[in-house]
Amino acid sequence: MFRGFIILLLLTPFLLQASSPGMRVPLSPYFQLDTYYSFIGNKSADVWGFKAGVSYKKKWRIAFGYNKIKADIIEKVVLPKSEWNNTYHFDHQVLAQLYLRYYPLMAEYIFYDKDAWQLSVPMSLGYGKSYFQYYDKSNHPRSIYNHGVLVHDVGLNASYKIIKWVGIGAGVGIRLMLISNPEVDTNFNSPMFSFRIKLYLGEIAKSLFPESKFIKKFSN
Repeated sequence: MFRGFIILLLLTPFLLQASSPGMRVPLSPYFQLDTYYSFIGNKSADVWGFKAGVSYKKKWRIAFGYNKIKADIIEKVVLPKSEWNNTYHFDHQVLAQLYLRYYPLMAEYIFYDKDAWQLSVPMSLGYGKSYFQYYDKSNHPRSIYNHGVLVHDVGLNASYKIIKWVGIGAGVGIRLMLISNPEVDTNFNSPMFSFRIKLYLGEIAKSLFPESKFIKKFSN
């Protein structure tokens, strides 16, 4: 279902163009790989993800995506009763890795777009899960304290187009847990910092296919 929704978002501009061949479509496909730096507890924790959706009249981007922690955060935790057996018993502790994965729905407003500079405010609300994972005596992964969470991100992004095809970008923001996992005490609220290389797919397409009327009809 998640993959189908992403594909539908990316295909929307093309479907509109196919249904109205003579119209200039105000939408264009949008895709972005995300890597940003943050903290979980008192440890640094990089987050990896992506967003896919549509851009509207060079002012708004609406996208759906996926984010996950890309860091080794190991804590000693007491096993819940559901894990008790002949090997594990009451008050038994194991080393477990902390995970956070969520699916953000993002709206980004571009309030400045002049010459090579672009400034925007991205806001997202995502649902996902945080949990611990440990390996049992048979070396099988086991998930414990699995609980739904609601994550809110907001920030400020800036990008500079170096050449027609390529630019650089940076951003600052904050991650807030609106609904936390009651079984996990670790603090996920954190400032965020990002640096990225940007590829302008629309400009690349126009350069590769300069005579394409289909590509020229998109606003971006």
